[in-house]
Amino acid sequence: MKKVIRDFECSMCGRCCASQDLIQLTAREMYRLAGHMKIEPAEFYDKYCRLTATNLNPSLHLYIKTDNGACPFLKDNKCSVYDARPYACKAYPMRVYWSLAGDAKESIRSRYPMLEESCSLFDLDDGDVLLGDYELLAKQMIAYWADDAYFSLERGQADLSVPNMVADFYIHDKEMTGIAKRYVVNPEHPPSAFDAEAAYAKISLTLQAAMWGLTAGFIGITGQSVGENERIGKYILLSTDAESVKALRLLIDSGRLDLARTLVLGSKSYPDRFMIGAIHGSSSDRIALGAVFDCDKDTIEELTGFGKKPLYVFLTSENDNKEGKLAGFQLNINLYPEREEKILR
Repeated sequence: MKKVIRDFECSMCGRCCASQDLIQLTAREMYRLAGHMKIEPAEFYDKYCRLTATNLNPSLHLYIKTDNGACPFLKDNKCSVYDARPYACKAYPMRVYWSLAGDAKESIRSRYPMLEESCSLFDLDDGDVLLGDYELLAKQMIAYWADDAYFSLERGQADLSVPNMVADFYIHDKEMTGIAKRYVVNPEHPPSAFDAEAAYAKISLTLQAAMWGLTAGFIGITGQSVGENERIGKYILLSTDAESVKALRLLIDSGRLDLARTLVLGSKSYPDRFMIGAIHGSSSDRIALGAVFDCDKDTIEELTGFGKKPLYVFLTSENDNKEGKLAGFQLNINLYPEREEKILR
């Protein structure tokens, strides 16, 4: 049977808005809703929000509280904040760019069986193709990554202005939105998923710098090899541009690098590789440098003795004298407890 591309047209039944335990929200959406309602974000949070984990999402996240299953903004069966409604509401029933109607039905039916009686999704043939809003889904993904990474890093009192700020920055970043767009088109395709994991790591490092109150810069990695030194043994040698090497060397030589964090992220698309994010900062200079690179599991385990000793990473550029002093840092990696599996959802 020939597949037909369909647009989803909401029947305005209101049942999806009245049949929720919690409504997924991100910090960026919370700030937008607060602005739409002309109230302070803290007031909006206190009145309408809850930070919790759920069976569907076991990590801590932000949600809108419902009243007996109904969204607090559902008035006379209509959305009273329609122009600023959450991404999840705008994108319904899509979570990726394209889907067979039958698959979308199955997903909705498993969570909200009552919608089968009234939602116009169930009027479509199972083989029909639904297309989502490309730009919207990419923005939703970046905002979600920012929140997910933030709650993975923050263990104390949450400051939601941080993920809001970082999400807003990257939603307007051409490279990041390009990665998010490729991902929502085909999240199961390994290159797309792997790019998303690198993007997630970069967002995580930006969040960490913001939590330190520092401005972050990033080192672009163009190549990778393994070197060896008599004193420290084997190390990873990363190739980058001359300016990045110079900036790192200046920070190291200043003796003011007093902040550091290493993230080791698992890869569902490439289970035999690690995605590593490292950020080093100076609280006095109020600046941090971050780098994201991937490395195969066997190499990392060999160089760190399965995480029992530090990983040495050095940077070089084409202009560097390979025999001269290299700029680098020591990463203390606890491989498996730190490993995250939060990219695909």
